[in-house]
Amino acid sequence: MVSKAQLVAWGAVAPADLFSWAQFVAQTETLWQDDALVSDADAWQSLWFELEIVNGLALAEWEEQGRPGDWSACWQANYQQDAAELAAELLALLRD
Repeated sequence: MVSKAQLVAWGAVAPADLFSWAQFVAQTETLWQDDALVSDADAWQSLWFELEIVNGLALAEWEEQGRPGDWSACWQANYQQDAAELAAELLALLRD
């Protein structure tokens, strides 16, 4: 079981780069089922879908560019701000 503290820590680093984001998206996919952790399962699922959209778009672009080892400039320019906002919104759905 994941704790709120773990999720907050993951959320803080998730927007740093594409791979941290992809890992965060994967780690949070089914957490809506934990009613002790998540205050609104429907809102979580809806918001998580937005996280997955950003993840899918970013991964597709990274692959189209030949999977470069350093993709940080593209991530920062095109996805990082959205990722940070979505992570904060998702974490706001955690119970106190």
